[in-house]
Amino acid sequence: MATGNRERLARAGLLGIMLMVLGTLVIFILQGPVRRIPSMSVAVIPPSPSSGLREFSFVESKAGDVEWKIRAQQAQVFDADAKAVLSGVRVTMADSKGIQMTVEGDDGTINTSSKDFVLSNRSGELAIVFNDGFTIYTSTVTWVNDERRLWTDAP
Repeated sequence: MATGNRERLARAGLLGIMLMVLGTLVIFILQGPVRRIPSMSVAVIPPSPSSGLREFSFVESKAGDVEWKIRAQQAQVFDADAKAVLSGVRVTMADSKGIQMTVEGDDGTINTSSKDFVLSNRSGELAIVFNDGFTIYTSTVTWVNDERRLWTDAP
């Protein structure tokens, strides 16, 4: 008889545990959507520009002589980042010896505080044209203003 009571007690205990698990699952399923943390994807939203301009112009001069100037058809200026994103860009550079070069690109960015800029084309190559007719072709060009260096790591 003692063995029969133990079996009944074990079955009742097992039944109780199964009912508790089942009840917990039912409650979880019914309240689950409220309690679960929804999965979300956070899109990287660029900060909005401080201003948008047509016919953007930026000039760098030294001792009254224009060293270079950038003109763009459109620009989005981000004051917080000291940056302007340009489209339809034309850069003209000149030195004191009268050597002048011009390059035009589809896109560009300029750091308005350091005055460094990068130009590129969406398709095709940039043509860096010197006033003597010499032309260099490349896909992107970078100007480092402090070093007075125009360079590219592209062919």
